[in-house]
Amino acid sequence: MRSVPIFVVLTLIFQVNVMNILKKLLSVLMTAVILLTLSACGKSEPASGAVKKGDGAAAVSADTDNRALYASKDKSKLSLIAKSDMIELYFDRENCTVSVYDTASDKLWSSLPEKNAGEKTSAVSLTVLVNGSSYTLSSQSDSVGFSSALYEEKENGVTVNYGFKRTLEDGTKINLFLPVSYTLADGALTVEADCSNITGEGHDSDVPVTHIGILPFFGSDSKGAEGDYMLIPDGCGATVDTSVSPEAFENISLPVYEEGNLLGVFGKKNADSAYAVLIDEGEELSSVKVQKALSSGGLNRIYADFEITPTHSDEENIYICNDSYKGKIRLVYRFLSYGNADYTGMAVAVREMLIRKGYLLSEREDAEGDYPFNLSVIFQNYVTDARGRTLSQTLTTYAQAQEMLDSLKAKGITNINMRLKGALTDEELAKIDFSSAPGSKKDLEKLISYGESDSVTFYTDASLVTLSEDAGAQKGALTPDGEYLSEAGRTFLSAPLIAENSNALIRFMRKNSVQGVCINDGCKTLYGDCSAENFSLKTDVADVISGQIASVSASGKLMVDTGNIYGVKYADMIVNLPVTAKVQDRDLCARVPFVQIILHGLADYSCEPVNSFANSEKAFLKCIEFGAVPYYEWYASDLSTQEKTDNSNYLNFITEAQSQYERAAEVFEDLRDARITDHHRVRKNVYYTCYDNSTGIYVNYNDEPVTVNGMTVEAMSFLRVN
Repeated sequence: MRSVPIFVVLTLIFQVNVMNILKKLLSVLMTAVILLTLSACGKSEPASGAVKKGDGAAAVSADTDNRALYASKDKSKLSLIAKSDMIELYFDRENCTVSVYDTASDKLWSSLPEKNAGEKTSAVSLTVLVNGSSYTLSSQSDSVGFSSALYEEKENGVTVNYGFKRTLEDGTKINLFLPVSYTLADGALTVEADCSNITGEGHDSDVPVTHIGILPFFGSDSKGAEGDYMLIPDGCGATVDTSVSPEAFENISLPVYEEGNLLGVFGKKNADSAYAVLIDEGEELSSVKVQKALSSGGLNRIYADFEITPTHSDEENIYICNDSYKGKIRLVYRFLSYGNADYTGMAVAVREMLIRKGYLLSEREDAEGDYPFNLSVIFQNYVTDARGRTLSQTLTTYAQAQEMLDSLKAKGITNINMRLKGALTDEELAKIDFSSAPGSKKDLEKLISYGESDSVTFYTDASLVTLSEDAGAQKGALTPDGEYLSEAGRTFLSAPLIAENSNALIRFMRKNSVQGVCINDGCKTLYGDCSAENFSLKTDVADVISGQIASVSASGKLMVDTGNIYGVKYADMIVNLPVTAKVQDRDLCARVPFVQIILHGLADYSCEPVNSFANSEKAFLKCIEFGAVPYYEWYASDLSTQEKTDNSNYLNFITEAQSQYERAAEVFEDLRDARITDHHRVRKNVYYTCYDNSTGIYVNYNDEPVTVNGMTVEAMSFLRVN
């Protein structure tokens, strides 16, 4: 079995003299099992088929009783079937839907909207593919409307078996069944569907189910009160104002674990009530969908949609995988009242659920030593010349990196986490002579030795799930149409090769006494593999990645880039954690530090490098507001060939970085273990963050001072209060 070239080459280059190193590596069971399934080399064929896109046949719809489409707001007409804490679960036997009553705030959350909403509604929806066309089936129009929904009340809840029926004009009959359980326990509503229980005519062949939507109208309304919003997992987190009905609003779809969406969560605030939802199982397959009520009508609604059968479309064909997800879909709804009914309360509730799920540790070890200084050093870039050759460009030598450490030490900064970017890079090094590296082996050994003796932790950059497109040929994951899955010149590996990559990395760390590793790709974009030999859904790949990251962390310090939640449990540091949201520049949308509220006190994290922003001081203030350790990315090329205003050259920015570090250390030295208990906007461009030790921090982004509660916060500055 071949090792991945990245770490074979690394081993040849990074020969650090260490005696008595442990030679044997304890294999993780998951790795062993996956390696046994490793396929032979050669391009894989996709486990999928193609159908021509169809025009779509019209459906013969049911003559649905309107009572099945809308919710009753009169609890006396509903059946109380469970109580837990201050929450009650009601069931409507006529339309087979549930409602949750929060007794503390006297709020009834319903699965369906009121009758005047003017939309076709459903408690559960199925999307099927028939003759190249997609059809979405509604639990209300296509099941309850045909009297084909059956229910069974049980202790603490109810299970509804929705029988979806539809006949197309071309005579095709759709007849599918999906049982969904609703359970109230520990003050939370759990909604679960077992995808292995989807039954009916043609399932998995003529009528494959591609998507399942769960409670797409839960808590929907036509207009919220001032201050109401929907919470979405976009980047750091964002809110969508529901108190205004614009003329137009582009619907939002956020695939979980892609495009900077780090969590499978969402929520909704309505006056003194709110709910937060954790997609507890199957979140890797989900997208959070958001629609806004417009001035012309419609509803404010947010829900999770699950792609259980991967598909891909081009102009002519739809490619669909031959296999589907057979696991469970599970969502947990937590309900909040009054002072907790905001995005901070939602984050606290989600944090508790993530700890129970095992994605986060309940406590972290006490933060030791001085406040950390996070630094990424760029050693080499790789460029392609006119002849297609890969050439290296040295931006920092090992000796210059040591000079950086000398300069930082002289400024009183010692607890340094240094990420080695491009010093020991991946398989492309096989094309480069050692003479073109950033220095000799002796220089590297000297740098490592120097740092270890002076409170510096080195994190060797490593790719766990990708290779360059050339090296990744014959090894990559396939899309349903048979193409290699790639991004930014990198090919995503099939699951067995991720395990092999991890195994080689652990051997490399043990042999060379590597202090730490920065996984630069494993917590960014999640993907599946539709190849016949290594077919893996996103759920499978996430399990492999999280398992291998845990194994790597057992061999040394761990840093992760970006931070999908399935990979951060054992991280000593998270870098490039988003502090923005894609939607924040849209009307009625605003970014909030939802992810940071969850993580603070459980892990150290940094935003994007402060010096990479045009306004570095504003970026620094964002770190203060979000409780993040400032992070810098530098190189050390000769200034004679660089602009003297280039903030990426450490000589231009080290003095400013010292000032920022000292200010951050003074504020956060005793807050690294504290949890965020409140965050809100005080006024335009002024924000307040509070911690559980009663410490508060005001941040003022304005160009003039502001007075808050009798205290002055200077322009472009912050103020800590106790």
